[in-house]
Amino acid sequence: MEKIVLDSAIKFGAGRYRQEKGLLEECGKEIARFSKKAFLVAGPRAFDAVKEKLLPSLEAAGVDYVVDIYTGVCSFEAAKEYADRCLAAGCDEVVGIGGGKIMDFSKAVAETAGLGTVNIPTSIATCAAFTTMSVMYTPEGAKKTCWRFEHEIDAVLVDMDVIAKCPIRYTAAGILDAMAKKIEIQNGKPVMTLDDNKFDLFTAYKMAEYTYDVLEKYGPAAVEDNRHHKVTKALEDVTFINIAVTGVIANITKSFSQSALGHMMYDGVRTFFTQEAKDALHGEIVAVALFTQLYYNKLSEQKEQLKEFMRGMDMPLTLEELGVPCTEKNLKTLEDYLIDSPYVDPSPESLALLHEAMKQMQ
Repeated sequence: MEKIVLDSAIKFGAGRYRQEKGLLEECGKEIARFSKKAFLVAGPRAFDAVKEKLLPSLEAAGVDYVVDIYTGVCSFEAAKEYADRCLAAGCDEVVGIGGGKIMDFSKAVAETAGLGTVNIPTSIATCAAFTTMSVMYTPEGAKKTCWRFEHEIDAVLVDMDVIAKCPIRYTAAGILDAMAKKIEIQNGKPVMTLDDNKFDLFTAYKMAEYTYDVLEKYGPAAVEDNRHHKVTKALEDVTFINIAVTGVIANITKSFSQSALGHMMYDGVRTFFTQEAKDALHGEIVAVALFTQLYYNKLSEQKEQLKEFMRGMDMPLTLEELGVPCTEKNLKTLEDYLIDSPYVDPSPESLALLHEAMKQMQ
């Protein structure tokens, strides 16, 4: 399999991106570019998946390390606690190992400590490994804010052997999270033109349009290859799009305007239905919210095709399947949350359209 290695001076994401089979055995040399003593913050299952190859690699490269397992949410309070641990141990780089939550947390810890970040994602459920932003929550798990950084991530290192063994649910969720960019950038617009949009947003849209088409065509094959733990071109391509390309789309606009009702709905679900939807993945919540977004974009005729695509990958299709009872009260709670966002025009016509759009998640 051809190696994918990108060194980029453009601050759109990672200073260095590598994606290939067997990369864990070379991660020590990669991390040694930035660190003599690394602070490894990892999810428990993720660390179990990489430790047998990663730790000897670090030792062979002469990189000392401290391992700290984290199972909480990405909050400012936890980031401060772990940054203090990192600095007290004399570490000079934060290395995140895990899914989207850990990717965001590693960046927040590093930013708090004034250090750089190397991320080793163990799933492709989100582009969080690559983006120059962390989604921050309260200690209880409600959405608080987006913490945007003024610099790129030092490196993102993706071992395809690890990705191929990840549960397919995470791959499917990542595919829909990436496809969401096209639908959300259109927010309220059936058609996008350069004349009507800022150049950076329109550029992000054209990249998202390409991403959508590729994932729609090759996503199901990648999921099936993932199901059988096979590293194939389809899985390689989808991994690159889910992490790197989607990350660039977000970073072009510093995560402004490249997400809209889909991600705002995610924030609302996490804020108001923290326990009910605690087992739902980021991409799963965003995907169900896309039915609302399509209606708001006046493209409701595309709903059934998207639903059929999601059904083929065993994804949830309704708010109820996410764990949130689809009552009028709950829909009103989420609708009010969206109305207060910058993505909803306060005109009577727009609010009436949104009200009808909320029913698309039933």
